[in-house]
Order: sequence, then C-alpha cells, then structure tokens
Amino acid sequence: MDLFVAALLDSQAAGFALAAMVICFFSAWLLVHFIRQAESASARVRRRWQLGTAVVAGTGVWTTHFVAMLGYRTDLLLNYEAATTLGSAAVAIVAVGGPLALSTQCARTWTRAAAGAAAGLGIGGMHLIGMAALRGCSQTQSPDLDILASLIGGICMALARTVARHARPPLVTLFLIVSAVCGTHFISIAGTTLVGARSDQLLPIMQVQLAALAAAGAAILLLGTLLALLVAKRFEGQEATHARILATTLQNMSNGILKVSGAEVVELYNEKLCTMLNLPPGSMARGMSLSTFLDVTGRANAWDETRIARVLANHRTWMARSEETLVEHTFDDGRILSIACQPIDDGAVLTFDDVSREKQAQREILHLAYRDPLTGLANRRSLIEHMALVHETGQAFRLLLIDLDRFKAVNDTFGHGVGDRLLVTVATRLRALAGASGFVARLGGDEMAVVTQADADAASRLAEDIIVDVEKPYAFNDLTVMVGCSIGLSDNADRSSPEELLQRADIALYEAKRHGRGRAAHYASGMMEAVAERHTLENDIRIALTEGQFHLAYQPIMALADDAVVGFEALIRWQHPTRGLVAPASFIPVAEETGLIVPIGTWVLGEACRQATRWQPHQHVAVNVSAVQFRSPMLLAHITAALAESGLPPHRLEIELTETALVEDGRQIAHTLSALRQLGLKIAMDDFGTGYSSLAHLRDLPLDRIKIDRSFVAAALTDNHSMAVIKAITQMGRDMNILTLAEGVEDADQLALLRRLGCDAVQGYLIGRPERPSSSPPPARASGAR
Repeated sequence: MDLFVAALLDSQAAGFALAAMVICFFSAWLLVHFIRQAESASARVRRRWQLGTAVVAGTGVWTTHFVAMLGYRTDLLLNYEAATTLGSAAVAIVAVGGPLALSTQCARTWTRAAAGAAAGLGIGGMHLIGMAALRGCSQTQSPDLDILASLIGGICMALARTVARHARPPLVTLFLIVSAVCGTHFISIAGTTLVGARSDQLLPIMQVQLAALAAAGAAILLLGTLLALLVAKRFEGQEATHARILATTLQNMSNGILKVSGAEVVELYNEKLCTMLNLPPGSMARGMSLSTFLDVTGRANAWDETRIARVLANHRTWMARSEETLVEHTFDDGRILSIACQPIDDGAVLTFDDVSREKQAQREILHLAYRDPLTGLANRRSLIEHMALVHETGQAFRLLLIDLDRFKAVNDTFGHGVGDRLLVTVATRLRALAGASGFVARLGGDEMAVVTQADADAASRLAEDIIVDVEKPYAFNDLTVMVGCSIGLSDNADRSSPEELLQRADIALYEAKRHGRGRAAHYASGMMEAVAERHTLENDIRIALTEGQFHLAYQPIMALADDAVVGFEALIRWQHPTRGLVAPASFIPVAEETGLIVPIGTWVLGEACRQATRWQPHQHVAVNVSAVQFRSPMLLAHITAALAESGLPPHRLEIELTETALVEDGRQIAHTLSALRQLGLKIAMDDFGTGYSSLAHLRDLPLDRIKIDRSFVAAALTDNHSMAVIKAITQMGRDMNILTLAEGVEDADQLALLRRLGCDAVQGYLIGRPERPSSSPPPARASGAR
C-alpha cells in the first residue's frame, strides 16, 4: 500500500509539473503577442498593450509557480498564508511584468536587455516570496542555487528581449521565456528542503485551496487570452485597413519614404525609394539595419567603402538632431536627391525627392541670367559681378568697351539674321584675342566689353588688335560684309567701382566716335565733367526752345555786279540768362548730337521766312540746314509750312547745305534736292572745298550757288594754293552756270581780288556784320562796299 501511495504521489508531482510547464508556455506565447503589439501600436493604444503585457507576464509567472508547487511534497500537510500568496502575485506583475512592459519603448539594444534582465531577476524574487508564504513546515534553501536560478532567469529574459526579438515564428523567444520561468523555479526548488507533518491524504485541503487559486490564475490567463485575441482581432482588422491605405499611399507617392527606428532598423519604405536609389528588386526588406541598407545602396551606385561610411555617419548625425535636416545628394550619374530627415520619438523619417529637373531648370535660368543667349558671352550683369569680384581682390584691371560701327547698316541692308551671325562671329574673334585670362561680355545690341588684367600698354595693343581684327571681312555663304568698331578704355587705378568704370569707358567710347570712329580712346581726367557740361547744355537748349531765348541775326550778301544787297544769311544767336551770348559753335554740335537741331531748324525756317517778307522783293534769305536736319523725313513738311505760314515766295528762300550732308546717301539726297527745287527753292553748297569735295557733286546735284569757304579768302592774297582754289571754283561756276559766293571778306584788298577773279557775290564784315533786324527794312546796298 505504501508503495502504491508513493507511486501515486510521484505521478501527481509529475502531472503538476507538466501542467505548470504547459501554463508557462501558454502564458509565454500570450506574452510575446502582447509585447509585439505594444511595440508596433500607435501611441494612442500602446499603453493598453503595455498594461496587458505586465498583467500577462505577472499572472503567468505566478500561476506557473503555484501549479508547480501543487506537485511538490504532496505528502506533507502544507499551509499558505493568503496575504503573502496574493502579495507574491502583485510582486510578479510589478517586478516581472513592469520591466517587460517598459522594454517595449526602449530604442537601444542594451536598454531592452537590461529591462529583460530585471524581469528575470523579478521571477526569482517572486519565487522566494511565494515560498515564504508556506506555513506548517520548516524550510531550508540553498543560496547558491537561488542565485544561479535568478541568473538563469535574468540571462534568458535578457536574450528573449534582444537576439530573438525578430525571430519568426517566435519559437526562440518562447523557449527563452519558458526557460527563464521554469529554470528559475525548478533550480531554486531543487535546493529547498521542507520538514513538516506528514499527511495520509493524497491532496491535503490546503493544496486543494491552492489548486483553486492556481485554477483562478489559469482562468485569468484564459480570459486574458480571449480578451487579447478579441482586441487583437479588432485592431488587426483596423491595422489591415490602415496598412492597405498606407501601402497604397506609399506606393503612389512621388517621394521616396524611409522610416528608421532608434535602433537603426528599417521599419518602413516604398518602391519609389528603391527606384530613386537604383536598388535591384529584392535587395530591400523591412527589419534590415541602416548600415546594411546603405551598404546595399552604395554597392548599387558603385560607392567605395569610404563614401559608404561617410553617408552612414551623416545619417546618424541627422537622426541625433532635434530639428529637421535638409540636404542634397548628387549621384555620379548627375541625379540630385533632396533628402529631408525628420527625427521622431523612435528614430526618424527620411523623405527623398528627385530634384534633378528642378536643378537643371535652375541652372538654365541662372545661365540665362548671366549669359547672352545669342553669342554665349557673359551679359551685363555677369560683367558687373566679375569686375566687382576682381575689384575686391585689389587687383588692377582694364575695361575695353567696344561698339560696332556700321552695324545698323548691315541689319537694315541684309536683315537681322545676318546681323546675328555677324555678332556671333565678332564674339568668337574677341574670345580669341582676349585669351584665357580675358573676360568677354556682350552688353546688348552691338556693344561688347573685354576685361583684362594686362598693363596699360598691353591693353592698348589689345584694343588696336581688336580694331584691326573686327574690320576684317565676314563671309556668310555668298555674302561678304564689313564693319568696324570704336573702343573706350578705363581702368581701376583709383579703385573706382565697376559702375564708375563702365561709365568712364562709355564716355571714352563716345570720344572715340566723336573723333571719327574706328579708333580707341582712353578715359582722361575731365571727360566726365565735359559730359556733365554737355548734359547741362542740352537741358539749357531745351529750355531755350520753350522760353524763346533764341533770335536770328542777318548778314548781308552783296552782288559784285552792282554792289546791291541781294539777300541776307540768317544766323542763329542764343542769349542765355546766365551764360550770356552763347556762340553757335558751342551749342550747335550738341543740338545735332541730341536731335534738338530739328526743332531748332524748324523754328529758324519759320522765323526767317516771316521776317524776310518785310524786305525788298528782290532780296532772299539764306538758311543753313544741318546734315541731321536734312536727313529728317519732315524737312519738306517744315519748309512747306514755313512758306505757307509766312507767305514768302519760294524763290526768295535759299537752303544752304554743307558737303558733309551731301555724301552719305547720294540717291536719297538727289531725290530730296529735286523735291526742294520743284517747290521753287534755291540750293547752295556751303563751305565748298573744306569737306568731302567732289566735282561729281557739282555735276549731279541741282545746285544754284557755291559758297567759297572763308579760309581760302583769308589766305588768297598770300597763298598761291588758296588763290588757285578760288580761281578754279569761280571758273567752274561760270562754266556750269552756278553762282559763286565768297565768305569772310573783311578788307578792300580781298574784295578787289574777288572782283578781279569774277566771283558773283560776297559776304563778310566788310559788307556788313550780322545784326538783329530793326523795324525798318534792310538797306539795298551794303555799307563799306565802295
């Protein structure tokens, strides 16, 4: 009988031990589920899963302990203190479940391992408190085995929270948790000795009560499992819906997305990211480490180890910051990715955007902002910035401002297409002449510039070379064109700003053109003041026009046949309120340059015709018309209006033109002169012999009078050449039936000479000085003629 009872007791102990292990495995499985839900849940529901983790872990360990105790020494009358027993359950929830729940928020491996070790030590603590609840017996324990049991629990739980964290299926994790719980209990109990009253019952009453408590614990586990499954099913459905929405959103985004945890583990990405990084299919996976991800990316893009390490260090630096980091990464194939790293509570979210097209567009816009689209040269803005940069370094440099001569004629004659090709070719020649160290720019139209750091002599030679090279013919298929250029030079010797240098070069260019074009002029001190004076004079001329400060003086013209005054030359005078009497030589050139000569000439025509109506019927008025005024398409209209408003007969108006006005476009000039002759006007060529003299002018143009320049008259008595010129002109006039008039007659000897040579008429101080008209008509004979 005793043998039967002993065998029965052993079978009960084995059965309870097996039941304890089954409960431990089941609770471990449930615990793994809760831990994973807590790790992946959103912040809104994470606390609930953490609380469930603590309860499941605590009740599982407590139930496993006391179910195993049911099978330990069933032959003794054992009693349990209720308060200590229930207290051990609370200790299990706090000391075991608490660290495990907290470990779900730990980002680093060592913190999760520490939390797991604390939970393992908590298993040992709960076991000792549960053993302390025994009453009705004495017990002795082995400290070494207790320590060993606690260490085994701590090590197994630490491993369960680290190396086996991502195992699928979680068999390794389950094995480690069961080993921690059962190992701690059975190793510690193996060193425990109980001494008490023996029982003749197979299961004493207190152990029945303990069985009820253990059953309650198991029921709690079952109920918790059921609730967890229901909740999990609900959340899994929601998560599945959210996952589908998230997956659809991620895969249809134009950006690449990467979510990295605090432990540097890839938790989320999309296929757009793989495409952007040239990653082959299957090379990317959730759960891979950040270093592995960047290693795969580096191999896919042919990066060396140094570059991969540098990129990894950069990612770690971005993730460690508290604010968002924005960077751009340029790949070897030219693609540019904009990367935004936004740190979050557990890791960081990286957004990748391919900005290659945007950067290319920006480069093109920048190119257009700093380059001339036709020639490819730098533009004005680029020139200013280049000069400012060199200026800041303190280096000396020189600016050559180049303006093409006769370019407008090329455009007007051959079209803008040829003009554009000409500009491109000129730009090519300038690049070659300036060399690698020179900076060439196009400022607009036919104006270009060269910046050189050569010395003054070398810059002058470069300017001369440019003038020579630009004047060489340009061949475009069967068409050949030629242009010239004028150049203005300035330098930064006085540390002038780029804007001042450009202004000075422009003034020097103006001087080069004013003195005949096709040459280079250096800016000199005083040029700026002269330009300012011209601008002031221009404004004063405009005011003079509006306020009537101009008046006409008339110089008599005497016919040598009878010494009668046959007409007067109208000469403009300007009485300035502060300058006084301003000589025509001072303001007429400015008026011609600015185009103001046209309204001035219109006023002169009208005023001269109006006053000539008060003279003798046989007297005419001679009015000078400048080359600028003569080219105006409104000249005929102005003359017609002056005659019509004054009532002066057309044959009493004589238009005087210089040879300069007659040489630019012969065909157009002849047409205009013919139109004037048809009106009945007379045409005179002024200052003959001093300009572009050509006998063809006398032959081809409809002229009524030739005016011999005063320089020949003044020198005729002492200079045989001047005498010969006067003789030739008067003789040609007689032969061609064109009247001649000598200017600048100031003494009787000159007058006598001109009579003897057969000149038709004269004017000068001897005949009469220019005077403002009086109320009475001018005399019919000039004073001092005889």
